[in-house]
Amino acid sequence: MLSKSFNILSLLLCVFILGAAADRHSSSDMVEEYRPDGLYLKNTTIDELEKIYFVYQYKDYIFMPNWTYPPIFLQNFPKDYYNLKDTKKRNKLFIQILAPLALKLADETLRERYEIIDIQNEFKKNFDLTPQQEKFIEEKAQKYDIFTRLKGSRRYELIFKQLLLKVDKVPPSLLIGVAAIESNWGTSRPVRLGNNLYKELAWNTDEGLKPEGENEDDSYRIKTFPDLYESMKSYALKINSDINFEYMRFLRSEYRWREQPVLGRTMAHTMLFASPLKNYAGLLDYTITFYELNNFDDALLGTDEIPDKTRKLGQ
Repeated sequence: MLSKSFNILSLLLCVFILGAAADRHSSSDMVEEYRPDGLYLKNTTIDELEKIYFVYQYKDYIFMPNWTYPPIFLQNFPKDYYNLKDTKKRNKLFIQILAPLALKLADETLRERYEIIDIQNEFKKNFDLTPQQEKFIEEKAQKYDIFTRLKGSRRYELIFKQLLLKVDKVPPSLLIGVAAIESNWGTSRPVRLGNNLYKELAWNTDEGLKPEGENEDDSYRIKTFPDLYESMKSYALKINSDINFEYMRFLRSEYRWREQPVLGRTMAHTMLFASPLKNYAGLLDYTITFYELNNFDDALLGTDEIPDKTRKLGQ
């Protein structure tokens, strides 16, 4: 449940933003939705977003208290984001927007992993699954592209082993860094028209964006997504299931077994063949390092509480 103080301050925030918009003789069509896990925004402007960030004291993504980030989730980039000429400001805003999404995805993936572990522990005791547990595990096996013809307990022993290799968080720094490279910091056509952060393609379909400059090959389309989070979730699933990222998953598993942190920079070299770009792994390593994205790999997503409740809006 959202706290009462959060609702009140959120209402005041809306009044402040809409009032400022009225002063500029323009109306805002920003959509705000308050859910148990945070604030969801759509069709905002940079000015409106920065005012919200100010209230949450989210002014600099590098120096956040206790490395905790506010649960502010943008469904798309601000309307005027693509007109931003200041690349330093644009890149900072890009990271600020994607960071909560990447942390939210990490949390959801870990919850999924822990649920699998709980069922596995019961399986080890009983050597059997309830119908509900069996349905859950079979759905996860299908989701993460796990196939076996084995039957009975041997089947689930193998599936559990594969699931624990695949169902784990992808370092947020890696997700943000790859998105920056693939989308040219959120300015590419797939992002503008389809919220596609990673240039993901769909084959043998008419659904999606038709690639520009393709006169002969009409066998694929550029995927479109309802929001930025769905694009990030799709790419993370690709990392966690596609055979081309198998080495990354084995390396991640090794670090987990050694009780070492799984960092984006550590995983970057496994992306050597993830793109036709030359020295892609080095470029990703550089992006993560230069923008200090590793801070997100051990960061937390905050609660719905607005910090410093005595602060005046717009101060």
